[in-house]
This record gives sequence, C-alpha cells and structure tokens, in this order.
Amino acid sequence: MSFLITDSDTPLMPETLPALKLTHFSGEPARGCVYSYLRCYLCGGSLSFSLTVFDGEPRDTARIGLALSLDDDARRYLFLSCSPHRGDSLQLYENDAPAQPLILAPLQHTSGGDEQGLYWAVQGELPAELFLRVFGRIPKSGCLMPGNVYLYDEAEAAFGCAFPADGERTVPCRSGFGSFLAVPY
Repeated sequence: MSFLITDSDTPLMPETLPALKLTHFSGEPARGCVYSYLRCYLCGGSLSFSLTVFDGEPRDTARIGLALSLDDDARRYLFLSCSPHRGDSLQLYENDAPAQPLILAPLQHTSGGDEQGLYWAVQGELPAELFLRVFGRIPKSGCLMPGNVYLYDEAEAAFGCAFPADGERTVPCRSGFGSFLAVPY
C-alpha cells in the first residue's frame, strides 16, 4: 500500500499531516527500536518534509534518511541523510551506489520533548528544480514515487525503515522501496 503525500497549492503545517512511521527493523539496533517518522507534502513540485526521531540522547553516528525517486525502476534516486550532530547531506544514487553529491539548502534542526518523549527533528525542502534537474520532471498529483525512510547508525549494521527492507543490504537500498503516492489536497 502506498503512503499518500498531499499535493497542495499552499504551504501546510507539518503537524496536520499523516506520519509515516518506521516500524520495520533489520537486526537489533544498539539504541533499540526508536520511534521515528516522516511527514511531508508537495507544493509547486517541491517536497517539504519533517523527520522526527524520539531519541533524546542520540549517538554522534545516529542518522535518519529519506530515499526518493521519480523513476519507476528506482535505479536512480535521491538520498537525504540527516544527523543531529554531524551535518546533513544529499546524494544522487545510481544502482544503490553514491553517484553524485548534490547541493542541499540548510535544514532546520530542532529538539525538545512532548508526550512521546525527548526528540530531535529536521525540517526542510527538496525543491522542484532539483527533481527537474535529476529526473526531468517534478512530482505532482498522481505521481507514484518509490522510496523509503531509514533510521540508522553509521557505526552498526542494524537499521529501521518505513517499508520492509532486505536485512542483508545496507542503507539505502532500493530492494526495500515502498511507494509514495501524491494526491490532490
């Protein structure tokens, strides 16, 4: 089943969007099965996103990542990797290997606590121009996008993801991609 992404004509508040929770774990992460999720929407072909991790004291090597493609076979995809300590990166992957680093606008990092516990979060946007340059088109209503969300630690093999992934693979890997479906608001 696809995760639905709202395609809106106007900006939306992330808190009003559905959350794609990371519920599948490959191996046993050292910090356990940490509750995390993605919220996102499209506006004018740009993907606005919020990634939240409920780990109040993440290790220096902790990361959350979003892989997303506009190609049906997902041979080429974007991989956004974020850390509360060591910076963020955006790469173009081809056949599950880094092919080209891409320029990433600064992301907004926050931390805090709520009824779920202590968290760290990252908000930002993947602009329409990036999708157009990499894939030759922008995401819009009706677009089916292969991808996945990963919670991982650079110092261990275990990881969590939103869609089940082959445990013998590394992060990211297209073999575990599910689908995101853009729907009109």
